[in-house]
Amino acid sequence: MKLATTKSHGLAIVQNDLLIPIGGLLPSGSTMIDLIERYQDIKGKLADLAAKGGGIKLDAKELKPPVERPSKIYAAAGNYKRGTGGLDAAVGRGSASTVSPDELLENIFLKPSSAICGPEDNIVIPKNAESIFPELELCVVIGKRSRHLTKDNAMSAVFGYTIMQDVTARGFGKSKNMGGTRSVRKGFETFAPIGPWIATADEIADPHNLWMKLWINGELAQSAKTDAMINDIPTQLSFLSSVTTLYPGDLLTTGNPDSPEFQAKLKPGDVLKSEIEGIGAMNQGVAKES
Repeated sequence: MKLATTKSHGLAIVQNDLLIPIGGLLPSGSTMIDLIERYQDIKGKLADLAAKGGGIKLDAKELKPPVERPSKIYAAAGNYKRGTGGLDAAVGRGSASTVSPDELLENIFLKPSSAICGPEDNIVIPKNAESIFPELELCVVIGKRSRHLTKDNAMSAVFGYTIMQDVTARGFGKSKNMGGTRSVRKGFETFAPIGPWIATADEIADPHNLWMKLWINGELAQSAKTDAMINDIPTQLSFLSSVTTLYPGDLLTTGNPDSPEFQAKLKPGDVLKSEIEGIGAMNQGVAKES
């Protein structure tokens, strides 16, 4: 099932090119996090509603971020095998990581939830940060309160998947400590576009076998498969849940395939299309802060 948050109709099922508002299945004003928390109780009713068909024609401009204010966004760094200069290898471009998988886990960082924007919103280049780069990533949505997950049971905590752009201001600030400043450089408002909706876990047979593609102004800029992750999703979730409690609606964005030298610097007027197999696609414009 694909589930969206909309501007005019609240929470909705996405089916084909239609939105099916979930209506009275949850109290008025309920958020996606409320739906995630109640999902097992109303899953059958949602399926019945979807089976009836009908709905409202999908207008992408009506979509909001599927999860607007998670308690946290964790983001993986350097989590693809890389080692190539071409898009056709599907493992990511640039130099392969020189640190161990365990060290990469410790490089996972936090992005503020205030960086989230919707699937059709603009990425806004701040006045004092000029070198802005997009990073297309598969984003995991947590489905239940979880602590001390094992690799064997970690996937039971996953509600579903969405798309995130882990936007970064690479040239921002005076510090040369690129790792230490990640949360700042990646924390500007609009630097976490997310959407277009959530595909529930049962929609995705294997999250480690999905094509991810990014186009900028119609030209293919990133292309890789999620099987090139160094630390897979269970490994990341097991590690993070040993650090802190994961809550329904929390997000883990699982890494970008390309190293910085193969990423495209954004400029006002650019148009991005981000697509992940089995989930869908979203579009962002790029604007300059006025």
